[in-house]
Amino acid sequence: MRPIDPGRRRSGVGFTLVELACVCAIMAILLSTIAPVVGFQILRARVDAETSALRNLGAAAQASFESTDLEGTNIASLPGSVPSGVDTTNFSPSTGTAYAPASVNTNDWFVKLARQLGCSLPAPSQGSPVTGIPIPAAGVLYNSSNNARFMLEGPENEAAQQRFLIVSLIASPGQLAVPPLPNPSNTQDPANLVLFNDIWNTNWTAPGAILPPSWTAALSPGQVMDWQGSGASGGRLWQLCVQRVVCPKFSITINNTHPTESCYVYFNLNGAVSGSSVSVPADGGVYVIQGVFFGRLIQAYRGTGPPPSAQLFSQFTLRDGNEITLQD
Repeated sequence: MRPIDPGRRRSGVGFTLVELACVCAIMAILLSTIAPVVGFQILRARVDAETSALRNLGAAAQASFESTDLEGTNIASLPGSVPSGVDTTNFSPSTGTAYAPASVNTNDWFVKLARQLGCSLPAPSQGSPVTGIPIPAAGVLYNSSNNARFMLEGPENEAAQQRFLIVSLIASPGQLAVPPLPNPSNTQDPANLVLFNDIWNTNWTAPGAILPPSWTAALSPGQVMDWQGSGASGGRLWQLCVQRVVCPKFSITINNTHPTESCYVYFNLNGAVSGSSVSVPADGGVYVIQGVFFGRLIQAYRGTGPPPSAQLFSQFTLRDGNEITLQD
């Protein structure tokens, strides 16, 4: 019988070391080619998911404008728009992605949105903040990258609207820098409003988008390049998710032609204890209240003296310009 050649047997059932090395090299090349594409698609999916999450938060903020619970849920509870003694909304004191609040209050923006979304949260007593963030509120404050979202308030002097921004960065820690808030203690500081308007007016998802002036002024050249890219490196502005929210403002026209009764109009709070009110005397003609926020409960009383002696004769939720008429 003819003996079997050992070399021939091995070549028929296996690979040589050279062949294995070639296969490994080819696989490495394929992986190096595919990995960036897969990584980009994963990142894009996370940005899309965050955009959807911010859209839901924006809808919750929009719905909160009709809440008469100004301290508990209404985001548009701003100085000058709520009665005396009512706490206004606390917006983000920092644009830092690593921000963590030292304490949590019931009027923090992320706590209000969590309540507006139907989450049950502990209610800290006024003036006694609790440490730690309840899980539902933390879900509003932090995104999937464990970066802090921030909510900013726009200019309060705009006649027809009040604007807000909810902003979220999807990136690894330290990968992209966000300019610091110029004056955390004053939302209406002009430098804060420049930053706000630059974020509002920038199309962050547009191909070839560039950073707004306030960002390039506040960041180092290297940080700007990280955002905008260079050469074959594409820009990363699309990794900043921005949700714009608008609360309209309306006017209320009061026309009192009654010869003996005054008209007392209260707004911004359910009940006649509101500090935001207007009285038009008997036969006082036309008076216009400007800049009342959408969704506020409006109550009109009539009488020879203010409430409680006056009688309620009109009550409605403000959703457009309205007229209140008191006549004989």
